[in-house]
Amino acid sequence: MNITIRKARTDDCEKIRPLQKEIADLHYKGRPDIFREQPPYFSEEDFARMCEDQSAVSLIAKTEEGEVVGYAFCKVISFRNHPRNRDFDCFYIDDICVLQTFRRQGIGRRLMNRCREEAIARKCKMMNLNVWAFNEEAIAFYESFGMTTRTKRMELILED
Repeated sequence: MNITIRKARTDDCEKIRPLQKEIADLHYKGRPDIFREQPPYFSEEDFARMCEDQSAVSLIAKTEEGEVVGYAFCKVISFRNHPRNRDFDCFYIDDICVLQTFRRQGIGRRLMNRCREEAIARKCKMMNLNVWAFNEEAIAFYESFGMTTRTKRMELILED
């Protein structure tokens, strides 16, 4: 299968909706106490802004037929003048997804490798992302890519 990884364009907004639906379903199933059942689709204006943002990296994985089967939406976050930490730039992967039917075919790895290339080109010290503890498949994928746990965010759910 021939998959192309390219920068996202404004006309991709509608094409990513099946991916956003899969992510929304996964999150709702894992934590219905937090997530809404309906996907938070991008408006065309918001998506266009993201595609045009020079500090952002928006990548699309598509088939020869033009079907969008994956994406990665990232941004560079600069940490400066912190009293405890050194100054550095971090390449933050805000959202990454491959359609379920296209997983385990190397598409996610290609997206992650392209993210790494972009992070290096932008002189970032690290790449990071957040992943929900219930998403064991994603955690295993990120670990296979060499990512490690840096911090843990913990919670105590208080009943009404």
